[in-house]
Amino acid sequence: MDTMKKIDGHFHVNFCGFSAKKIIEYLDKNKIEKCWLLSWEENNPPIPNLYEHLSIESIIDAYEKYPNRIVPFYAPDPGSENIKETLEKYMGLGIKGCGELKVTYKWEDPLMEKYVKIVSELGLPLLFHMEAPREHYVKVSNSKMENLLEQLFNGALNGLSKYYLTKVSKIAPFVLKKISKGQKYFPGYLYDFVALEKMVKKYPNVIFVGHGPHFWNNIGKHQSEKYTHQRGKINEWGIIDNLLTENDNFYCDISGKSGFNALTRDKKRAKLFLEKHHLKLIFGTDNTNYDFDEMLNSYKLSRVKLESIYYKNAEKIIN
Repeated sequence: MDTMKKIDGHFHVNFCGFSAKKIIEYLDKNKIEKCWLLSWEENNPPIPNLYEHLSIESIIDAYEKYPNRIVPFYAPDPGSENIKETLEKYMGLGIKGCGELKVTYKWEDPLMEKYVKIVSELGLPLLFHMEAPREHYVKVSNSKMENLLEQLFNGALNGLSKYYLTKVSKIAPFVLKKISKGQKYFPGYLYDFVALEKMVKKYPNVIFVGHGPHFWNNIGKHQSEKYTHQRGKINEWGIIDNLLTENDNFYCDISGKSGFNALTRDKKRAKLFLEKHHLKLIFGTDNTNYDFDEMLNSYKLSRVKLESIYYKNAEKIIN
């Protein structure tokens, strides 16, 4: 297939080793015209070592250096003061969207209602991350045992190690005692789908762009508690299929391990999903090295549908 125009709709600066210069090298190497550069801001993260501040200042700096390659986004924490004035300030400096909103709020929180109303008034798209609540292990020392527990409890083997370790702890008090010392409750990121759907319908002027593990796990209706990223056949569509079908202002980006996993776990159903929703999907990578090009090309979609996913949907949202 000849070279197709591409826009990466989910990228970060000073994250995973990508300076502004490295981003441009990445774009050039992969023949990508430009990328959406997203912030991450949370004022009071409940588990600090899960958070990495990705500042709007770094994004604006990258944009000023490479204005033809960078599309800047910014999502201030919903608990901040003067959100509208702050967004207006950065709109004056070039931001085109609100994102990545990755905060431990729920959509039903009154602060989120105020936030989305401001975004609607300003005419910005809103790109957000969804992640379910869970117990997270924070190591209490730097010993080999603590490092192992941190790995086993926080996602090794796609969650299987945590699942079976938790099972064992219920019949082995010494294991339970050891784990309980480091367990911290993580309240999740914007994971309540019912309230999200109400918000989407209430604010039709806002283009919502979904992303993240909890979002993409819900490509299927049925889920297993064993896995961080769901595996296996998709026998029945989940809620995101319905959200995309019923709401003109609802989109999603395919980036990250979560998007790649969702679109490869069941190839037959994934192709149906891509064909059905090609006008609502945005190509993106989230600073990962997953081969999204190979994945998309493997489904042998028509050029028209690939163009929508690779760049037209992103252009439509921004323009």
